[in-house]
This record gives sequence, C-alpha cells and structure tokens, in this order.
Amino acid sequence: MKKVLSFVLCLSLVAVCCLVFAACGDRNKKDETEITSNVESGDEIVGGRTNSDSPVITDDFKKVFDKAVSELDSDYTPVAYLGNQIVAGKNHRVLCKTPATYSILYIYEDLSGNAVVTDIVPSGADAKSAESGFVGGWAEPESPEMTDDAKTALEKACETLTGAEYTPIALLATQVVAGKNYRIICESKPSVPSSESGYVIVTVYADLMGNAEITDTVEFQNKDNNSPEASETSNAAGKVVDGNMKTYYEMNDGTWMCNDVVYKYRLEISGRMPNAAVDSTFVYLSNIEEIPFDRAYKAAGVSSDANDYFSPGEAVLVEMK
Repeated sequence: MKKVLSFVLCLSLVAVCCLVFAACGDRNKKDETEITSNVESGDEIVGGRTNSDSPVITDDFKKVFDKAVSELDSDYTPVAYLGNQIVAGKNHRVLCKTPATYSILYIYEDLSGNAVVTDIVPSGADAKSAESGFVGGWAEPESPEMTDDAKTALEKACETLTGAEYTPIALLATQVVAGKNYRIICESKPSVPSSESGYVIVTVYADLMGNAEITDTVEFQNKDNNSPEASETSNAAGKVVDGNMKTYYEMNDGTWMCNDVVYKYRLEISGRMPNAAVDSTFVYLSNIEEIPFDRAYKAAGVSSDANDYFSPGEAVLVEMK
C-alpha cells in the first residue's frame, strides 16, 4: 500500500513540475515577444542615429537650442529639426539659417539639461531670398512640414534621377512663377554601396502641366570633401589639410580655419587616457593658447558633461592619432 501511495505521489510531483515548466516557457515566449515588439516598433536605440518624424521645432527643443547657441557670435535661427542620437544624453541635428545661408548645427545635450554646439556644417544655399515678401519672391511656409504638392513635385522630378535617392525632410520655401518652385532639404543616399548619406537642399520646379524637374542642388560641406573645386577655392586662401576628423586650412597669415571659423593656434596634445595601453594625440584648432590633455580627450566625445566640450569659437578637433 505504501509503495502505491509513493508511486502516486511521484506522479503528482512530475505533473506539477510539467505545469510549472510549461508556464515558465509561456512566460519566456511572452517576454521574448515583448522584447521583439519593442525593437520592431522603432523605439530609439542607444547609440543609434534616428531621423525625426517631424521637422517642426518644438518648444522643448527651442529651449535646448537657445542654451547651445547663447555663446555663438553668429545669429542662427532654427528652421527644421533633422534628428537625434541617444548617447549619455542626446545629440541633436538641426537646420538653421543666418541672414545669408543655411547651416546644420550639431548640438549635444547632457543628462542635466546643459547644451553645447559641437559642430557647424555650412552650405552654399542662399537664405536671403527666402525672406522676400514681394510677388514672385520666395516665401517661407508657416510650417516646415512637407505638403502634398511639394512631395508630388519632388517624386515626379526624381523619376529620372540617377546616382542618389532623395528623401524629403522639410519644406523651406516656395516661389510662385509660371508654375511653382519648391526649396526642400532632403536626405541624400548615394546609390554606391557603403557610401554615407548626407543632406542636400534641392530646388524643384513644377510647371502648370504637372511636369517637374530639379533645377538646383546644394550640398552641405563634407569634412572629407577632396573635390578639385574645394581644393582650388581653399588654395586661394591657404593650404588644405585633410585631417582624419575634419578638413581644415592653414592660412597664409599663419592662422587656421575650419567650418568658416578662424583659429589662432594648432595644438597637438598628447597623453595617456585612463586604462589605455598607449598614448594618444589630439589635434585641435584653438583660440585658447593651451588645452590640458584631460580636457582634450574628454572633449573628443568621451565626456557626458556638456561643460567639457568647446564651442566652435573656442576650439575644434581636427585630428586624432
């Protein structure tokens, strides 16, 4: 009798264990499904670059922007929010205009709400005409959101485009002529595999018959731009230096220039970072006569404190060795 009871008890324990394992399996599958769902839903990934769902400058970002540009000499007006990157804080990309042209500002916002401009990438696109109020002049829209007619015109104009794919981000201005001109900032993706995407300001003309064509494109200056045109222009003012971080210029008067900012000094700062096996050298163009190594490596992208970074008028990192 005792053997029978023992046998029955063992069977009961086995059954309970099976139910527990089955429940755990279902829970694990559920957790796995939830994790997969979160990844596929487009949630921001740490370190990943995310394009903005809307180019509209929000009130929250305007506060960040105002903090970041407060020490800049030039007058920058935010036009369209391009995207961000989650790091120890957040890197923002925003299209701005000055009284003369458009530039992309890269802004780092730390976890405490401090913000600093880490890079400025100018373009040759004329922003003056977008302020004209007379008939036939360029007019800025109330919102940078792409309109249906602007999207249609760009899609039509890109039907014969080769070598790159243009994805519209924001509508910058329109002009009524015998038809309509649209000025649009797009993300440009080259057709060549492994080539990096960039930004371009495109002018599209749509006639009264529904035809459309691209009449002008202006790219933002690329730090790796070694084109003959860039070299010829630069040589008129000084020597082109292809740094592995940025292209910069040794001017004839002994100063240095990068991103249209002139610097007094070129500093090579060497030392050993914490836990590193070898020394590192950081090359900065600077209007500060001396930069300690501790500040140099932190400002190269290591620090999560905005106070460790330089404004464009103070210094810019052009090489790392």
